[in-house]
Amino acid sequence: MANEEYVLTEEQMRKRAAKGYFVRDLEKDRVYCATGEVLRRKSVRKNGDVRYANKMACKQCDYKDRCTRSPWKEVDFPDQVTETRNLNWLKAEEEAIKQRNMNIS
Repeated sequence: MANEEYVLTEEQMRKRAAKGYFVRDLEKDRVYCATGEVLRRKSVRKNGDVRYANKMACKQCDYKDRCTRSPWKEVDFPDQVTETRNLNWLKAEEEAIKQRNMNIS
């Protein structure tokens, strides 16, 4: 029995990204961020990682403080990696939940 690679649809990738991940579409060579914006290939680093960015979208984003620590809102992906956690986004979400819970008590 051959191993078949599980491929997500664009909608599934966007839903996963909305949960606090950067999700890379290898076929279309782009990345979806948590706000639904598309980051495009910017460069390939010396170590082989591919860097993605969308300066215009990030500049206008209401959530840029929740995103990467990079001032240019870039994200790097090693070869064939399709997902990485957006730790800053996830931390911000945890803080928002804590604040809501404190206000309820």
